[in-house]
Amino acid sequence: MEVLRLLEQGASNQEIAEDLVLALSTVKSHVRTILAKLEASNRTQAVKRARTLGLLPDQP
Repeated sequence: MEVLRLLEQGASNQEIAEDLVLALSTVKSHVRTILAKLEASNRTQAVKRARTLGLLPDQP
């Protein structure tokens, strides 16, 4: 969920890796998994889908 929240904020893979103290390859793997599970083809679609499913709060 932390990776998804950072995606919502527009963070790059490198920024996510630094923030969560993870290897860049680990972040890339997590992002791929998130996209697949949410059936999204990009980060924007993933965030929209997560909001629709109630995984992330709607922004005002």
